Amino acid sequence: MTPEIRSKLLAAASGATTATLDMIEAAREGAPLSPETITHLADALRLLVDAAPSDPEATQLHGALIRYLESQL
Repeated sequence: MTPEIRSKLLAAASGATTATLDMIEAAREGAPLSPETITHLADALRLLVDAAPSDPEATQLHGALIRYLESQL
């Protein structure tokens, strides 16, 4: 595993953890999810797809995630 892939996987795990904690907190408190939670999860998934071997369906998902994230800027 290259250092770049390792870095992407760690960043994806960190983002997914942040989103997971936000979802747990929202569920416990009965509060709505913040838009940042969805953005953290989308970015984590983008990084995971970046680190994974490429296939046509993953490429489509990657493009959709990038478009979503760009719309959140």
